[in-house]
Amino acid sequence: MLKSKSGPFGEKISYYCKDCAKFVEGQQVSRKYVFRCPICKTKNVAFGTEKSLKNFFHIDDEPGDEPKASHKKEEADKK
Repeated sequence: MLKSKSGPFGEKISYYCKDCAKFVEGQQVSRKYVFRCPICKTKNVAFGTEKSLKNFFHIDDEPGDEPKASHKKEEADKK
């Protein structure tokens, strides 16, 4: 069972539900590194630092940000 929710450098572990697309409080399932979402009750939850999860799942910090250049290029290719 995980006893510490902070890493060696003081960064807190965050949980991200891939189905809800939200940061949630992960509920550990048995003694494995498997976590359940308290909202949708699925086991499709990733964990790590908030910074690493935002980077991996391409989550923007602010909802009003412009799409990235790669997204603009893909839209231009579709036309």
